[in-house]
Amino acid sequence: MLDNEVSPWKLSLQDWNETMPLTDLTKEEHQWADDMFKLLHISADGEEGAEIGAASAGTPADFTHLEQSISELNAKSDILRNYKALSSNFKKIEKATQSALKAALAAIHEKNEQAIGSTVSALQKCTSEHAGLINDAERTLTELSDEVKGLREEHKEHTGRKAEFVKRAYFSKANAKKLNKYTSACEDVDKELNQAEASIQARNIDDVNKALKSSTKCLQKLRKEMDWLDSAEASKPESKRMGDEKLQGVLTADYEKKRESWRPQVCYNAAMKVGVIEGNLPEFMRTSLMGETKVNGYPEGYPELMGVTPETVEKEFDYTKVEESGVLNFVDDKTGHISHTAYLQKTDKGSVELYHTNCQTLDMALLAKGQDIPKSGLVTHYELSDPETQGRFQEWLNKGYSFKHTPASDLK
Repeated sequence: MLDNEVSPWKLSLQDWNETMPLTDLTKEEHQWADDMFKLLHISADGEEGAEIGAASAGTPADFTHLEQSISELNAKSDILRNYKALSSNFKKIEKATQSALKAALAAIHEKNEQAIGSTVSALQKCTSEHAGLINDAERTLTELSDEVKGLREEHKEHTGRKAEFVKRAYFSKANAKKLNKYTSACEDVDKELNQAEASIQARNIDDVNKALKSSTKCLQKLRKEMDWLDSAEASKPESKRMGDEKLQGVLTADYEKKRESWRPQVCYNAAMKVGVIEGNLPEFMRTSLMGETKVNGYPEGYPELMGVTPETVEKEFDYTKVEESGVLNFVDDKTGHISHTAYLQKTDKGSVELYHTNCQTLDMALLAKGQDIPKSGLVTHYELSDPETQGRFQEWLNKGYSFKHTPASDLK
Protein backbone atom coordinates (compact mmCIF):
# COMPACT_ATOMS: atom_id res chain seq x y z
CA MET A 1 0.00 0.00 0.00
CA LEU A 2 1.35 3.43 -0.92
CA ASP A 3 1.74 6.03 1.81
CA ASN A 4 -1.07 8.19 0.43
CA GLU A 5 -3.54 5.31 -0.06
CA VAL A 6 -6.52 4.85 2.26
CA SER A 7 -6.28 1.70 4.40
CA PRO A 8 -8.83 -0.98 3.53
CA TRP A 9 -9.51 -1.31 7.26
CA LYS A 10 -11.08 2.14 7.35
CA LEU A 11 -13.17 1.43 4.28
CA SER A 12 -14.52 -1.91 5.43
CA LEU A 13 -14.88 -1.65 9.22
CA GLN A 14 -17.06 1.44 9.29
CA ASP A 15 -18.76 0.49 12.52
CA TRP A 16 -15.58 0.59 14.54
CA ASN A 17 -15.47 2.84 17.57
CA GLU A 18 -14.29 6.28 16.51
CA THR A 19 -12.28 6.53 19.70
CA MET A 20 -9.96 3.81 18.35
CA PRO A 21 -8.88 5.13 14.94
CA LEU A 22 -6.67 2.96 12.77
CA THR A 23 -3.25 4.08 11.64
CA ASP A 24 -2.46 3.59 7.98
CA LEU A 25 0.45 1.28 7.34
CA THR A 26 3.32 2.68 5.37
CA LYS A 27 4.65 0.80 2.39
CA GLU A 28 7.62 -0.31 4.43
CA GLU A 29 5.43 -1.50 7.34
CA HIS A 30 3.20 -3.40 4.97
CA GLN A 31 6.18 -5.18 3.41
CA TRP A 32 7.53 -6.04 6.87
CA ALA A 33 4.18 -7.46 7.92
CA ASP A 34 3.99 -9.63 4.79
CA ASP A 35 7.56 -10.87 5.29
CA MET A 36 6.89 -11.74 8.92
CA PHE A 37 3.65 -13.47 7.97
CA LYS A 38 5.46 -15.70 5.50
CA LEU A 39 8.31 -16.31 7.90
CA LEU A 40 5.96 -17.41 10.67
CA HIS A 41 4.18 -19.75 8.28
CA ILE A 42 7.33 -21.61 7.32
CA SER A 43 8.64 -21.74 10.92
CA ALA A 44 6.55 -24.78 11.75
CA ASP A 45 9.01 -25.89 14.48
CA GLY A 46 8.68 -22.67 16.41
CA GLU A 47 5.96 -22.06 18.97
CA GLU A 48 4.58 -19.03 17.17
CA GLY A 49 4.74 -20.70 13.78
CA ALA A 50 2.82 -23.69 15.13
CA GLU A 51 0.12 -21.41 16.52
CA ILE A 52 -0.22 -19.59 13.25
CA GLY A 53 -0.34 -22.82 11.28
CA ALA A 54 -3.02 -24.28 13.54
CA ALA A 55 -5.19 -21.22 13.37
CA SER A 56 -4.71 -20.48 9.70
CA ALA A 57 -5.63 -23.67 7.89
CA GLY A 58 -7.16 -22.45 4.64
CA THR A 59 -6.51 -18.81 5.55
CA PRO A 60 -4.77 -16.08 3.47
CA ALA A 61 -1.08 -16.52 2.56
CA ASP A 62 0.13 -13.09 3.72
CA PHE A 63 -0.96 -10.05 5.69
CA THR A 64 -2.22 -8.25 2.59
CA HIS A 65 -4.58 -11.13 1.82
CA LEU A 66 -5.67 -11.23 5.45
CA GLU A 67 -6.66 -7.59 5.14
CA GLN A 68 -8.64 -8.37 1.99
CA SER A 69 -10.30 -11.34 3.66
CA ILE A 70 -11.49 -9.26 6.60
CA SER A 71 -12.74 -6.56 4.22
CA GLU A 72 -14.71 -9.13 2.20
CA LEU A 73 -16.21 -10.68 5.32
CA ASN A 74 -17.27 -7.28 6.55
CA ALA A 75 -18.98 -6.60 3.22
CA LYS A 76 -21.04 -9.79 3.72
CA SER A 77 -21.88 -9.10 7.36
CA ASP A 78 -25.29 -7.51 6.77
CA ILE A 79 -26.67 -11.06 6.69
CA LEU A 80 -25.56 -11.38 10.33
CA ARG A 81 -26.87 -7.99 11.39
CA ASN A 82 -30.29 -9.07 10.04
CA TYR A 83 -30.26 -12.47 11.72
CA LYS A 84 -31.13 -12.25 15.40
CA ALA A 85 -30.02 -15.81 16.16
CA LEU A 86 -26.38 -15.00 15.26
CA SER A 87 -26.20 -11.24 15.78
CA SER A 88 -25.01 -11.55 19.40
CA ASN A 89 -22.12 -13.86 18.42
CA PHE A 90 -21.31 -11.55 15.52
CA LYS A 91 -21.04 -8.54 17.84
CA LYS A 92 -18.63 -10.46 20.08
CA ILE A 93 -16.48 -11.47 17.12
CA GLU A 94 -16.61 -7.94 15.73
CA LYS A 95 -15.35 -6.59 19.06
CA ALA A 96 -12.66 -9.27 19.27
CA THR A 97 -11.57 -8.46 15.71
CA GLN A 98 -11.21 -4.78 16.58
CA SER A 99 -9.03 -5.65 19.53
CA ALA A 100 -6.91 -8.17 17.60
CA LEU A 101 -6.43 -5.79 14.70
CA LYS A 102 -5.43 -2.96 16.99
CA ALA A 103 -2.82 -5.21 18.61
CA ALA A 104 -1.56 -6.47 15.25
CA LEU A 105 -1.19 -2.93 13.90
CA ALA A 106 0.67 -1.89 17.05
CA ALA A 107 3.07 -4.83 16.66
CA ILE A 108 3.65 -3.89 13.01
CA HIS A 109 4.29 -0.22 13.82
CA GLU A 110 6.76 -1.26 16.51
CA LYS A 111 8.15 -4.10 14.38
CA ASN A 112 7.75 -6.32 17.39
CA GLU A 113 8.68 -9.79 16.15
CA GLN A 114 7.69 -11.40 19.45
CA ALA A 115 4.17 -9.91 19.45
CA ILE A 116 3.33 -10.17 15.75
CA GLY A 117 2.83 -13.95 15.83
CA SER A 118 0.28 -14.03 18.64
CA THR A 119 -1.58 -10.94 17.42
CA VAL A 120 -1.89 -12.21 13.85
CA SER A 121 -2.93 -15.63 15.17
CA ALA A 122 -5.70 -14.00 17.21
CA LEU A 123 -6.76 -12.00 14.17
CA GLN A 124 -6.87 -15.14 12.03
CA LYS A 125 -8.97 -16.92 14.63
CA CYS A 126 -11.48 -14.04 14.61
CA THR A 127 -11.56 -14.13 10.82
CA SER A 128 -12.17 -17.87 10.80
CA GLU A 129 -15.01 -17.59 13.32
CA HIS A 130 -16.46 -14.63 11.40
CA ALA A 131 -16.43 -16.68 8.18
CA GLY A 132 -18.07 -19.60 10.01
CA LEU A 133 -20.94 -17.41 11.18
CA ILE A 134 -21.48 -16.07 7.66
CA ASN A 135 -21.46 -19.62 6.27
CA ASP A 136 -24.06 -20.67 8.84
CA ALA A 137 -26.25 -17.71 7.91
CA GLU A 138 -25.80 -18.41 4.20
CA ARG A 139 -26.92 -22.02 4.72
CA THR A 140 -29.95 -20.85 6.65
CA LEU A 141 -30.82 -18.36 3.91
CA THR A 142 -30.52 -21.12 1.28
CA GLU A 143 -32.80 -23.41 3.29
CA LEU A 144 -35.36 -20.63 3.73
CA SER A 145 -35.12 -19.83 0.02
CA ASP A 146 -35.90 -23.46 -0.82
CA GLU A 147 -38.87 -23.35 1.54
CA VAL A 148 -40.19 -20.21 -0.13
CA LYS A 149 -39.77 -21.85 -3.55
CA GLY A 150 -41.78 -24.84 -2.33
CA LEU A 151 -44.61 -22.60 -1.12
CA ARG A 152 -44.51 -20.69 -4.41
CA GLU A 153 -44.90 -23.95 -6.34
CA GLU A 154 -47.87 -24.95 -4.20
CA HIS A 155 -49.40 -21.50 -4.68
CA LYS A 156 -48.92 -21.81 -8.44
CA GLU A 157 -50.64 -25.22 -8.41
CA HIS A 158 -53.65 -23.83 -6.52
CA THR A 159 -54.00 -20.71 -8.68
CA GLY A 160 -53.95 -22.99 -11.73
CA ARG A 161 -57.34 -24.32 -10.63
CA LYS A 162 -59.09 -20.95 -10.71
CA ALA A 163 -61.24 -22.02 -13.67
CA GLU A 164 -62.83 -24.69 -11.49
CA PHE A 165 -63.84 -22.09 -8.91
CA VAL A 166 -65.12 -19.75 -11.64
CA LYS A 167 -67.23 -22.59 -13.04
CA ARG A 168 -68.69 -23.47 -9.67
CA ALA A 169 -69.41 -19.81 -8.93
CA TYR A 170 -72.24 -20.00 -11.49
CA PHE A 171 -74.03 -22.72 -9.56
CA SER A 172 -75.07 -20.85 -6.39
CA LYS A 173 -74.56 -17.70 -4.32
CA ALA A 174 -72.59 -19.75 -1.81
CA ASN A 175 -70.23 -20.90 -4.55
CA ALA A 176 -69.87 -17.34 -5.82
CA LYS A 177 -68.75 -16.33 -2.32
CA LYS A 178 -66.32 -19.24 -2.34
CA LEU A 179 -64.74 -17.84 -5.51
CA ASN A 180 -64.24 -14.50 -3.77
CA LYS A 181 -62.66 -16.20 -0.73
CA TYR A 182 -60.42 -18.28 -2.97
CA THR A 183 -59.31 -15.23 -4.99
CA SER A 184 -58.61 -13.26 -1.82
CA ALA A 185 -56.62 -16.16 -0.34
CA CYS A 186 -54.53 -16.46 -3.53
CA GLU A 187 -53.76 -12.74 -3.45
CA ASP A 188 -52.79 -12.84 0.25
CA VAL A 189 -50.39 -15.75 -0.28
CA ASP A 190 -48.86 -14.06 -3.33
CA LYS A 191 -48.33 -10.82 -1.38
CA GLU A 192 -46.56 -12.58 1.49
CA LEU A 193 -44.42 -14.71 -0.83
CA ASN A 194 -43.39 -11.58 -2.73
CA GLN A 195 -42.26 -10.09 0.59
CA ALA A 196 -40.35 -13.27 1.43
CA GLU A 197 -38.62 -13.29 -1.97
CA ALA A 198 -37.71 -9.60 -1.63
CA SER A 199 -36.24 -10.30 1.84
CA ILE A 200 -34.17 -13.14 0.39
CA GLN A 201 -32.76 -10.75 -2.20
CA ALA A 202 -31.98 -8.30 0.61
CA ARG A 203 -30.35 -11.16 2.60
CA ASN A 204 -32.53 -10.30 5.60
CA ILE A 205 -33.14 -13.63 7.34
CA ASP A 206 -35.32 -12.21 10.12
CA ASP A 207 -37.67 -10.63 7.58
CA VAL A 208 -37.72 -13.85 5.54
CA ASN A 209 -38.82 -15.75 8.64
CA LYS A 210 -41.58 -13.22 9.33
CA ALA A 211 -42.83 -13.38 5.73
CA LEU A 212 -42.65 -17.17 5.75
CA LYS A 213 -44.76 -17.32 8.89
CA SER A 214 -47.37 -15.05 7.31
CA SER A 215 -47.20 -16.96 4.01
CA THR A 216 -47.81 -20.27 5.75
CA LYS A 217 -50.76 -18.84 7.66
CA CYS A 218 -52.32 -17.46 4.47
CA LEU A 219 -51.59 -20.69 2.61
CA GLN A 220 -53.48 -22.67 5.26
CA LYS A 221 -56.59 -20.63 4.43
CA LEU A 222 -56.05 -21.30 0.73
CA ARG A 223 -55.67 -25.02 1.41
CA LYS A 224 -59.08 -25.02 3.10
CA GLU A 225 -60.62 -23.57 -0.06
CA MET A 226 -58.91 -26.28 -2.13
CA ASP A 227 -60.27 -28.94 0.24
CA TRP A 228 -63.75 -27.53 -0.31
CA LEU A 229 -63.29 -27.67 -4.08
CA ASP A 230 -62.11 -31.29 -3.98
CA SER A 231 -65.00 -32.20 -1.70
CA ALA A 232 -67.47 -30.50 -4.03
CA GLU A 233 -66.04 -32.35 -7.02
CA ALA A 234 -66.29 -35.67 -5.20
CA SER A 235 -69.91 -35.16 -4.13
CA LYS A 236 -71.64 -34.17 -7.35
CA PRO A 237 -75.37 -34.95 -7.08
CA GLU A 238 -76.80 -37.43 -9.55
CA SER A 239 -79.10 -36.18 -12.28
CA LYS A 240 -82.81 -36.61 -11.81
CA ARG A 241 -84.88 -38.53 -14.33
CA MET A 242 -88.39 -37.55 -15.30
CA GLY A 243 -90.83 -38.95 -17.82
CA ASP A 244 -90.78 -37.16 -21.19
CA GLU A 245 -94.53 -36.56 -21.20
CA LYS A 246 -94.44 -35.18 -17.66
CA LEU A 247 -91.61 -32.79 -18.51
CA GLN A 248 -93.34 -31.64 -21.69
CA GLY A 249 -96.53 -30.94 -19.74
CA VAL A 250 -94.66 -28.91 -17.10
CA LEU A 251 -92.84 -26.95 -19.83
CA THR A 252 -96.13 -26.05 -21.49
CA ALA A 253 -97.73 -24.96 -18.23
CA ASP A 254 -94.71 -22.95 -17.12
CA TYR A 255 -94.49 -21.07 -20.41
CA GLU A 256 -98.20 -20.21 -20.34
CA LYS A 257 -98.02 -18.87 -16.78
CA LYS A 258 -94.51 -17.38 -16.68
CA ARG A 259 -93.58 -16.26 -20.19
CA GLU A 260 -91.40 -13.45 -18.86
CA SER A 261 -89.19 -16.00 -17.13
CA TRP A 262 -88.28 -17.44 -20.54
CA ARG A 263 -86.76 -14.18 -21.72
CA PRO A 264 -84.53 -13.56 -23.53
CA GLN A 265 -85.95 -16.04 -26.02
CA VAL A 266 -82.61 -17.34 -27.25
CA CYS A 267 -81.68 -20.98 -27.72
CA TYR A 268 -79.20 -21.32 -24.84
CA ASN A 269 -81.56 -19.66 -22.34
CA ALA A 270 -84.44 -21.92 -23.40
CA ALA A 271 -82.22 -25.01 -23.17
CA MET A 272 -81.10 -24.16 -19.65
CA LYS A 273 -84.65 -23.28 -18.67
CA VAL A 274 -85.72 -26.83 -19.59
CA GLY A 275 -82.91 -28.16 -17.39
CA VAL A 276 -83.98 -25.94 -14.50
CA ILE A 277 -87.59 -27.12 -14.75
CA GLU A 278 -86.50 -30.77 -14.93
CA GLY A 279 -84.56 -30.12 -11.70
CA ASN A 280 -81.11 -30.78 -13.12
CA LEU A 281 -79.67 -27.28 -13.64
CA PRO A 282 -79.37 -24.46 -11.07
CA GLU A 283 -81.48 -21.38 -11.74
CA PHE A 284 -78.64 -19.26 -10.35
CA MET A 285 -76.43 -20.42 -13.23
CA ARG A 286 -79.01 -19.53 -15.87
CA THR A 287 -79.68 -16.04 -14.51
CA SER A 288 -75.96 -15.40 -13.93
CA LEU A 289 -75.12 -16.27 -17.54
CA MET A 290 -77.91 -14.06 -18.85
CA GLY A 291 -76.20 -11.09 -17.20
CA GLU A 292 -72.81 -11.75 -18.78
CA THR A 293 -71.38 -9.75 -21.69
CA LYS A 294 -71.97 -11.53 -25.00
CA VAL A 295 -69.06 -12.80 -27.10
CA ASN A 296 -69.87 -14.32 -30.51
CA GLY A 297 -73.52 -14.30 -29.50
CA TYR A 298 -73.00 -16.25 -26.25
CA PRO A 299 -72.35 -15.19 -22.64
CA GLU A 300 -68.68 -14.62 -21.85
CA GLY A 301 -67.26 -17.73 -20.21
CA TYR A 302 -70.05 -19.96 -21.55
CA PRO A 303 -67.82 -22.24 -23.68
CA GLU A 304 -65.44 -22.79 -20.75
CA LEU A 305 -68.35 -23.52 -18.42
CA MET A 306 -69.74 -26.08 -20.85
CA GLY A 307 -66.33 -27.57 -21.59
CA VAL A 308 -66.60 -26.86 -25.31
CA THR A 309 -63.17 -27.01 -26.95
CA PRO A 310 -61.84 -28.29 -30.28
CA GLU A 311 -60.66 -31.40 -28.40
CA THR A 312 -64.02 -32.20 -26.76
CA VAL A 313 -66.47 -31.83 -29.66
CA GLU A 314 -67.70 -34.86 -31.60
CA LYS A 315 -69.16 -35.54 -35.04
CA GLU A 316 -70.91 -38.91 -34.61
CA PHE A 317 -73.92 -38.92 -32.29
CA ASP A 318 -74.84 -42.13 -30.48
CA TYR A 319 -77.79 -41.85 -28.11
CA THR A 320 -76.70 -44.98 -26.22
CA LYS A 321 -73.70 -43.04 -24.90
CA VAL A 322 -75.94 -40.43 -23.25
CA GLU A 323 -76.09 -41.48 -19.60
CA GLU A 324 -77.81 -38.43 -18.14
CA SER A 325 -79.59 -35.23 -19.02
CA GLY A 326 -77.52 -32.20 -19.96
CA VAL A 327 -76.84 -29.31 -22.31
CA LEU A 328 -76.09 -30.04 -25.98
CA ASN A 329 -74.04 -27.36 -27.73
CA PHE A 330 -73.47 -27.33 -31.49
CA VAL A 331 -70.30 -25.92 -33.03
CA ASP A 332 -70.11 -24.57 -36.58
CA ASP A 333 -67.29 -26.50 -38.24
CA LYS A 334 -66.34 -23.48 -40.37
CA THR A 335 -66.04 -20.87 -37.60
CA GLY A 336 -65.31 -23.05 -34.58
CA HIS A 337 -67.91 -21.08 -32.58
CA ILE A 338 -70.98 -22.37 -30.81
CA SER A 339 -73.92 -21.76 -33.13
CA HIS A 340 -76.86 -23.43 -31.37
CA THR A 341 -77.80 -24.97 -28.01
CA ALA A 342 -80.36 -27.60 -27.03
CA TYR A 343 -81.17 -29.70 -23.98
CA LEU A 344 -80.95 -33.49 -23.86
CA GLN A 345 -83.25 -35.36 -21.50
CA LYS A 346 -82.47 -38.87 -20.34
CA THR A 347 -85.93 -40.02 -19.31
CA ASP A 348 -86.93 -42.38 -16.52
CA LYS A 349 -87.46 -45.04 -19.19
CA GLY A 350 -83.99 -44.55 -20.69
CA SER A 351 -85.03 -42.77 -23.89
CA VAL A 352 -83.25 -39.59 -25.04
CA GLU A 353 -85.25 -36.44 -25.89
CA LEU A 354 -83.97 -33.23 -27.49
CA TYR A 355 -85.51 -29.83 -26.62
CA HIS A 356 -84.62 -26.63 -28.47
CA THR A 357 -85.86 -23.44 -30.09
CA ASN A 358 -84.81 -20.95 -32.78
CA CYS A 359 -83.23 -23.30 -35.32
CA GLN A 360 -85.51 -24.02 -38.27
CA THR A 361 -82.92 -26.08 -40.17
CA LEU A 362 -82.73 -28.52 -37.26
CA ASP A 363 -86.53 -28.69 -37.00
CA MET A 364 -86.81 -29.38 -40.71
CA ALA A 365 -84.20 -32.10 -40.45
CA LEU A 366 -85.78 -33.86 -37.46
CA LEU A 367 -89.44 -33.74 -38.52
CA ALA A 368 -90.77 -36.95 -40.03
CA LYS A 369 -92.77 -36.67 -43.22
CA GLY A 370 -96.22 -35.32 -42.43
CA GLN A 371 -95.38 -34.82 -38.73
CA ASP A 372 -96.70 -31.75 -36.93
CA ILE A 373 -94.18 -29.64 -35.05
CA PRO A 374 -94.05 -31.14 -31.53
CA LYS A 375 -94.28 -27.99 -29.37
CA SER A 376 -94.11 -27.76 -25.58
CA GLY A 377 -94.46 -24.10 -24.73
CA LEU A 378 -91.52 -22.27 -26.31
CA VAL A 379 -89.52 -25.35 -27.28
CA THR A 380 -89.89 -28.22 -29.76
CA HIS A 381 -88.92 -31.76 -28.79
CA TYR A 382 -87.80 -34.93 -30.57
CA GLU A 383 -86.89 -38.44 -29.46
CA LEU A 384 -83.29 -38.94 -30.55
CA SER A 385 -83.31 -42.53 -29.30
CA ASP A 386 -85.64 -43.28 -32.19
CA PRO A 387 -83.35 -44.80 -34.89
CA GLU A 388 -84.91 -42.88 -37.77
CA THR A 389 -84.79 -39.56 -35.92
CA GLN A 390 -81.18 -40.19 -34.89
CA GLY A 391 -80.36 -40.89 -38.55
CA ARG A 392 -81.88 -37.57 -39.66
CA PHE A 393 -80.07 -35.82 -36.81
CA GLN A 394 -76.74 -37.27 -37.98
CA GLU A 395 -77.40 -36.11 -41.54
CA TRP A 396 -77.90 -32.59 -40.20
CA LEU A 397 -74.62 -32.78 -38.24
CA ASN A 398 -72.81 -33.99 -41.36
CA LYS A 399 -73.68 -30.74 -43.12
CA GLY A 400 -71.24 -28.77 -40.97
CA TYR A 401 -71.79 -29.19 -37.25
CA SER A 402 -70.08 -30.85 -34.32
CA PHE A 403 -71.48 -31.20 -30.81
CA LYS A 404 -70.57 -31.37 -27.13
CA HIS A 405 -72.88 -32.90 -24.55
CA THR A 406 -72.26 -31.49 -21.07
CA PRO A 407 -73.87 -33.72 -18.40
CA ALA A 408 -76.05 -31.91 -15.88
CA SER A 409 -73.96 -33.30 -13.00
CA ASP A 410 -71.03 -31.24 -14.32
CA LEU A 411 -73.16 -28.12 -13.89
CA LYS A 412 -74.33 -28.57 -10.31
